[in-house]
Amino acid sequence: MTKETEITGKVAGLVVVVLSLVLLTTSCLPPVPQRGEAVRPATIVVYGFSVEEEVMTEEVFPVFQDYWKGQKGQEVTLQSVFANSDEVTKEILDGASADVAILSNEQYAVWLRINDWVETDWHTLPHQGIFSRSPIVIVVRPGNPLGIKDWADLARPGVSLVHPDPRTSGGAQWALLSEYGSALLDEKSGSQKAAHEQLQDIWANVVAAPPSAREALKQFVFGVGDALVTYEQDALLAQARGADLEVVTPPGTVMSEHLAVIVDNNVKPWEQEVVEAFVAFLWSEAAQEALTHYYFRAVTDETLNQAVPEFQEIQQPFTVRDLGGWGQAYPEIIHGAWEEQILKKIDQQTTK
Repeated sequence: MTKETEITGKVAGLVVVVLSLVLLTTSCLPPVPQRGEAVRPATIVVYGFSVEEEVMTEEVFPVFQDYWKGQKGQEVTLQSVFANSDEVTKEILDGASADVAILSNEQYAVWLRINDWVETDWHTLPHQGIFSRSPIVIVVRPGNPLGIKDWADLARPGVSLVHPDPRTSGGAQWALLSEYGSALLDEKSGSQKAAHEQLQDIWANVVAAPPSAREALKQFVFGVGDALVTYEQDALLAQARGADLEVVTPPGTVMSEHLAVIVDNNVKPWEQEVVEAFVAFLWSEAAQEALTHYYFRAVTDETLNQAVPEFQEIQQPFTVRDLGGWGQAYPEIIHGAWEEQILKKIDQQTTK
């Protein structure tokens, strides 16, 4: 064999390998529609925390499907799973096929990012990725027989409290920030000591700690406890649907902020456009108004919130940023004050 023949043979072999790789790669892609051919349907998988289920499945999903069909002529199927925040995040980390995650707080988004499931920076989205809000409130029995008006009332002896578990529930973590932060940020008597004591005394009255805000509401409705701490949204929605309860809005409470992230690790190249469009749609006027129909507070237009008579004015609202952001609030309040000190003390007392 001549040298020239040998080179020609190697080149031919290389061409065969390249063509094989091209064919293999393109075979994994959906076929390109021909002229006059209908656009292939798309599927978006959404994993979200429990209290977002009704507004998403009953209104936001159908409105987006109509919008996208009109924009692109493409049918979109939205598949969803809703559970407590901890479970949602763990399932994604374990390989669940979520394209979008709707999360109760930023801690869970950070968890997904540091494990390489989320690449797109949610802070570059409108309102830094926050698309809905809800203040944390106290739910009581009809007529408010114990006269509960503020967080300090939950610390009184004899009050039995239902509270979602902060180890699994994002709503419960927001609740801890309210119970601690309202005392810390009090203009007259605010201090870390007062905040710790209030949180400790409230948790001494907890008689049930279900894994999610939605499950905690169910237990309260079925007769457990004198009071419940939860999202304003979930309490008002239950009340509108016939639950026998009253909502108490404390003078000072945290405004919970819920965000959407793209789970980039699961999004195929041909899904990118429709997934990004769905996430962007959450800040559209149609979606924001839909959120208020289910008692979430809109983030884009305050007039949408003013149109909801059930929303009470909050005298001293605060956010997680007033507590140093999640990077400070989680280790200091949720993990440090509650889990490492208060919860351990409660566990020791119950095991004696």
